[in-house]
Amino acid sequence: MGVENTEPIGRRFMAQAIDHIAELDPDRRFCIIPKGPDRPDSFSDLTFERLAHAVNHMCWWIEERLGSTSSPVTLAYLGAHDIRYLIMVMACNKTGYQASGNRKYQSKAQVRLLEMTGCRKVAYSVERKQTVDKIQELFPGLQSIQIPSLYEMFEGNSSPYPFSKNFDELKNEVAFIGHSSGTTGFPKPIRLTFGFFAALDHGAYVPIPPGRTAGVPDRLTPSDLILATTPFFHLMGFTVFVMAAFHRIPCVILPDRPVSNEFLSSVIDSLKPTAALVAPCILEDMSTSPKAMEALSTLRHVYYGGGPLASEIGNKICQRTKLINFIGMTEAGYVLSLVPQEKEDWSYFEWSPSFGIKMEPMDDGRSEMVIHRNEKPDLQPIFNTFPELDEYHTKDVYTPHPTKPGLWKFHGRIDDVIVLSNGQKFNPVTMEKVIEGHPLVSRAVVVGLARFQTGLLVEPNWNLWDESSPKNQFIDEIWPKVREANTISPAYGRVMKNRIGLASRSKPFSTTPKGSTQRRLVTDCYEEEIDKLYTNPADQAFDYVFPKPANLDRITESVREIICDSTGLPTLADETDFYSVGFDSLQTFQLSIILTRTGFTTLTPQMIYAHPTVGKLSNFLFALLNGVESNGICRSENVSSLLSKYTAGLPDLEATKTHSVILTGSTGSLGTYLLHRLLSDESVAKVYCLNRSDVGERQVESFKHKGLKTELLEKAEFLTASLSKERLGLEKEKYNELIYTVDTIVHNSWRMDFNISLHSFEDQIQSVRRLIDFSLQSVRRAHFYFNSSIGAIGGWTLADGPSVPEELFDSCEVTLNQGYGQAKHVCERICHAASRAGVPTTILRLGQIAGPTTEEGAWNSTEWLPSIVATSKSIAKIPKTLGSMSVDWIPVDTLATIIIEIVESRRTTEAESRCSVFHLVNPLTTPWESLLTPLHERYAVQRVSMEEWIEELEKIQNPSDQDMLEKPALKLLPFYKSLVEGEGALSVPICVRRAREASKTMQSIGPISANLMATWIDQWQF
Repeated sequence: MGVENTEPIGRRFMAQAIDHIAELDPDRRFCIIPKGPDRPDSFSDLTFERLAHAVNHMCWWIEERLGSTSSPVTLAYLGAHDIRYLIMVMACNKTGYQASGNRKYQSKAQVRLLEMTGCRKVAYSVERKQTVDKIQELFPGLQSIQIPSLYEMFEGNSSPYPFSKNFDELKNEVAFIGHSSGTTGFPKPIRLTFGFFAALDHGAYVPIPPGRTAGVPDRLTPSDLILATTPFFHLMGFTVFVMAAFHRIPCVILPDRPVSNEFLSSVIDSLKPTAALVAPCILEDMSTSPKAMEALSTLRHVYYGGGPLASEIGNKICQRTKLINFIGMTEAGYVLSLVPQEKEDWSYFEWSPSFGIKMEPMDDGRSEMVIHRNEKPDLQPIFNTFPELDEYHTKDVYTPHPTKPGLWKFHGRIDDVIVLSNGQKFNPVTMEKVIEGHPLVSRAVVVGLARFQTGLLVEPNWNLWDESSPKNQFIDEIWPKVREANTISPAYGRVMKNRIGLASRSKPFSTTPKGSTQRRLVTDCYEEEIDKLYTNPADQAFDYVFPKPANLDRITESVREIICDSTGLPTLADETDFYSVGFDSLQTFQLSIILTRTGFTTLTPQMIYAHPTVGKLSNFLFALLNGVESNGICRSENVSSLLSKYTAGLPDLEATKTHSVILTGSTGSLGTYLLHRLLSDESVAKVYCLNRSDVGERQVESFKHKGLKTELLEKAEFLTASLSKERLGLEKEKYNELIYTVDTIVHNSWRMDFNISLHSFEDQIQSVRRLIDFSLQSVRRAHFYFNSSIGAIGGWTLADGPSVPEELFDSCEVTLNQGYGQAKHVCERICHAASRAGVPTTILRLGQIAGPTTEEGAWNSTEWLPSIVATSKSIAKIPKTLGSMSVDWIPVDTLATIIIEIVESRRTTEAESRCSVFHLVNPLTTPWESLLTPLHERYAVQRVSMEEWIEELEKIQNPSDQDMLEKPALKLLPFYKSLVEGEGALSVPICVRRAREASKTMQSIGPISANLMATWIDQWQF
């Protein structure tokens, strides 16, 4: 067979290994191949001897047709998806040509690759003749030659072709030219050396920890059979040839045609493979077929790679078989990883310590995989590709497991990050995978680069959707899935319903051979369609005319239609509060414009906030049409109604001692610092974090962003809860676990919206009652800490007393005339009623929470004060006062410390006082003007009165996207007006005596300083 020598592992050539086994064990099966293009359903074994024969036949053929070569010459191969791919590469290796495995790219991409590799010769199989003809039209002078059929290769005359080069001679020579995926643009050539493939050979013998399973398929054995579904021109597909040649692991090669679920199921049933190597899109398709899922369950291992797999699909498959996340890169080979020990962690990687991987943190809490050169770089494939490097930045980004150190989940590429025009950045890959979980969606691409808002392009599954059907019907069908995706996106990255566009069947999304969407090529191709998503203001996306005559019933249906269509909310009952189901300030602003355009010219966003249901808003609009305005039910009646509703039935039980912690709202700014302080307390054994969604990864990122110790999160357990529902929305077993173990409840979760009415907070109020019910059921009678607000006592006047005491008040007249403060007041009184029933309660009335004292972290840039700063920079004017507001703020990290110190103090005082109140405002106030120096140092702004500043903004009648970006205060004008009018400004001091007695930090706190303001401005980076 022409074998001159046999090198040891890590110094072998693939062609050498094939020849060697063909001599020693000629009948050994190399792979199973289709019997022919006309018999794709029938298969036969291909032995090492027949393969070696075909390789030698093509060596002589190349030499005869193209000539021998003593210097490197690139020979591109465009061929059918069959064993000839390997035969051509091996023949090139033996004859001295550099094989370039070109893919099914468009002709322009092919030409670019040929130019970049200096290639002037191309061999092709008859199936690719038309492709080659098109390339030659664009690339004159290209020499092309058609290769023989498989039959001719196997049956033609041949003799051993001499191949006597040793490893040291060829180690750094090019064996194969692969290509990058081209996900973000044109593919680039990657020259892989003989040393690279030798390193892959050696990788199968690198030791792994005892009892663990390697996450790469080269640890399979010759008794296994692996089904290959990925293209050979990609390294993931070529992997099966490497494993067969070096390690004698046979594979199944499928015919060169699209494979259906039925065909794959049939192949698995008939050939009985033990493992499969597949792209995520194949698994996503198979998951829809019961028969295909049954076939998958017969496999011992299913390796997938090339991109992320939708979680709902992976969760389904991992119940049937061992699902293994396999990662590789053309330039670096396959990455040695370990299979996670728990099957539910299938989407995570655990890196083998021998591969040189280090996870380098990024600013956003994620980490980039970086491969470092170790003491044996020859055995690291990447340093055969780039021998001049000491470390290789992969640009692959991962997030850590929230509770299991060493596990990492792929989170896209650095290149995938979308930067909006407001500077906000986010990675849309996870969102896109959720949306692609809908059966009607083939592919989804989130867009928005340099835009104020995100948009979405969707390629429908044309097997299930008729292109002639109305576009809105499709969007309605997939909208629930988009909303689900929005829940895992930062608020600024969420997709609105009128920013969704559909792809055309005539312009399919460009994809890589791995099945990944080529984001850049798609956005370039759909540039005009994307522009159209943004050309019309949101309010012009819906054209409504109110019915005439406009009776109440017809107005109600029109209002319902407008709200549902403009926001994507499901059909609403008349009494459903749309703020309780996700309606926000931006949607309120847009809705007010729509209603104004339909004839309600005096309508303001504040009026919508005050009437937050279809029924209330319809009645209000009907009154407007008839020249009547109504302020509705008085606040006393509202407060009394809800107070009675949620204090009814509280029993009178004995108090018990408390021990451990539930924390709600752990992912917000204060919540994160509270969690860190709790976890830092050695007396706290565990913290159960109850949030509306799975936030473990987000919590890790938040800790990193704020410079907090992530290792403490091992003591935390993150649970998805619905606090207003029975058992807090938890499974019965988990709820019972908490009943027996929880000692303290810190209720920090609350909707921050000062515009909506009291009844819009009913879900929040119900959540308080549910948590109190939990305490009543708990074995240790958990102490309930409620984060209230000074808004609950914002209506206190000098007539009520010279200062506001740290006490409970029965009268709702002490509250601000706003839903937020009234709701807090209701909950305070529920807490008081609960304390009489045996629940120890503590009410913490929080004032303005400021940014952190540290350089890490930041005051949320969308809040009212940062909005003032950003807007002032834009209009070159800054208010010289904050109206009636005092700067009695407490930094968020300091406030968290104070709260936990009060928790510790109350453990010794709760028996004396079953319900205590603490005011958490800074006793040392600061003049606003003393904080303006850092602003003047950074921005050219003029000091003006607050009234003049507001008037400047009111001049902007129809704000554009750019206006909303540069002047975010436009959305908060009613709040700033209230500062001028003195609403909510207390004319008397707030007593903090109890708070200072319970907290050492409260005793020593200093005023807000100009240095702190400078820190916050630097963090905002406006």
